[in-house]
Formats: sequence, C-alpha cells, structure tokens
Amino acid sequence: MSSQEERPQVLLLSSNLRRRYAEDILTALALPRGATIQFRYEAQYVAPPLQQKVANGTVLQQRALIGFIADATSPTDAYLLPVRVAEIVAAECVAEVFLFKLRVTDHVDLDDYSLSRLEIGTESRKAIDKIIEGNGAYYPAVLKFPAFPIRTNGDQAQLWISVARRLALHATFENAYFMRVDQPVHLASAAAFSFEPEGRLSLGDLQPARLPVSFYAQRYTETPKITLACDTDGRFLRVSSDASHDVALRYDSTEFWLQPDASFFDALTHVTIRLGPEEAGPTPVAAVRFPVIIKHSRVRLISRVVISALGAFLVATPAILGVHSSLTLRIVLAVIGSAALSAATIVMGRPRS
Repeated sequence: MSSQEERPQVLLLSSNLRRRYAEDILTALALPRGATIQFRYEAQYVAPPLQQKVANGTVLQQRALIGFIADATSPTDAYLLPVRVAEIVAAECVAEVFLFKLRVTDHVDLDDYSLSRLEIGTESRKAIDKIIEGNGAYYPAVLKFPAFPIRTNGDQAQLWISVARRLALHATFENAYFMRVDQPVHLASAAAFSFEPEGRLSLGDLQPARLPVSFYAQRYTETPKITLACDTDGRFLRVSSDASHDVALRYDSTEFWLQPDASFFDALTHVTIRLGPEEAGPTPVAAVRFPVIIKHSRVRLISRVVISALGAFLVATPAILGVHSSLTLRIVLAVIGSAALSAATIVMGRPRS
C-alpha cells in the first residue's frame, strides 16, 4: 500500500481444503465493486485478538485483505497470495462460528510478485512463518500479519488479470475459469448503478441495466464444456439478452441485459452469474450472486392512476350525456377513454426496453 494508513487491518484467508473454500476466492475476485461476500470460520481458526474485536464491535468498517492459502504447514509447497481488498460491514459469532460480511472494493496490484510458482512459494513460506510468529500459531483470520507488497491503484481490469494469472499457477486453479463482473450500467446511457451499503443493487422498474462480464483461463480445453450463464427469478427481474453462452475461448467479454418489472410494488430478487462446467467436478466454479431491489416508480403509479381514472370517466361520459347528445361525440369520447385505459394497463404496465 502507498501509506501505512491504507494498509488493511485484518487478513482473511480461504484455502483449498474444500472446493467451496476455493470458490469463495473466485467469487471475491469476480464480484463488482460494492457487492458483498460472507466468510465463515470456526472459532478455533480466528486469532483471539480478532475474536475480541468482533465481540466489542470495533472490527466494523475496517479494511480487510482477502487471500488464498494452500499447504500452510508444508515446508516446500506453501502458497499464499493476496486477492482483493474489502471492508468489513458486519461481523458476529454464532454458535462458535464467526461470520464476516465483506464489501469488496479494490483489486490488488501484484506486479511485485513473480510469475514463478517456485518463487511465490518461497515468499509464501516466509509470510506464513511471520503469521505464526506474530500470533503464536497459524490462524487463517488474524490481525497480526506481515505487510504484503501490494497496491490498489491502477486499471482494475489489469489488476484483476494479474491476480488470476498468479492464482492459475497453483494446481487448485490451473483448469479454472476466472470471471470479473463490472459495475451495472444503464442500458440506454453510460450511467453506472452503485450498490447500496448493504451490498444490494437497486433498480427502478424503468431502469433496464446491462452487466459487463469478462473471463480468463490459463488454458482452454474442449471438455468439459464451459458455460457462462446469468439467472434471475424471471418475474421481477428477467434476462432480456441471451441468458447463457458456450465458452470457446480462453478469454473474452460479453454482457447480460437485465429488465426489471415491478408493476405494482417494490420487490426483492437476485442475480446469479456462473462460469464453469455445467456438471460439478473437482475444478472450482466462478459464481457471483447478489440481491437486487426492484423499486416501483411512484411517478409511474400516480400517472397510471390519473390516466386510468380519466379513461374510465371518458368511457362513462356517453352514458352520462344520454341518447340526446351527438352520436359522433359519444363515440369519440368512448374511443379516447378506451385508448387511455389501454395505455395505462398495457403500455405503462410494462417496463420500457
């Protein structure tokens, strides 16, 4: 980091002991800025000083460094790599399990890290030894850890791929696909949508969005077939572009179009983007899932009510005027009223493309 103040105060590591743990690393790397991810540790894996900060609430809003670790006890095969910076937005202990909710921020610059698996392993062993020395034992969640040679300034896409290339040096990720989801952008303009502090994306029902997605793999194989797919609930939020793509390249980019629809009330739904083999296997899969609030437009609601009321009045006007009024006038008023009701029900009842 460029200054001591910017150095993360908490180190949270995820390993390859379970496929889900490795997938947490791929998720942390893939999430758009402002989205959240949850890390879980049994109490025995959280250093006592960090447990205390969770208990008294002082760990909240602190910067955390997310990292991948493998073979922490091995004298030769240890692997420790910083992955992403995040902010701790919630932390609690539930039944001897510590839960950390993290809002991801910057990618990290690993230019000072070698692209040699052997050299990274050597430096990893030194870092792990310092973690053990500072905490009296090895913990994957600590406050005391060495300063890693990282920065967070620079082009985020370039920082992302530099992390992916170094993760791919380890056997856990050598066949994995790495994904990056950018900030959602309005479909009709360049305006970006930001995530709320809770990590939820908020869209109005007249705000269709596009999600830019990039991916990278160290090597390409014909089998198993790799698929990039976007999934929603299909009711309040639907995919109005192709919902899936067969991946036939090592690296590329695409985008998914999201069409919100909350015609009568606000709704909470989700978006899931998954990149990997269609059938689960030993290789970890990159996937992100974040909640989306679809907010019904109050202006749109009032307009529908006014136009519907006007249409109903015009439709009823011929009966009010009676048979002695002009037939042409009654027909015109009825047609205009019917058109207004149709517009309020059909046209304004659907989101704009």
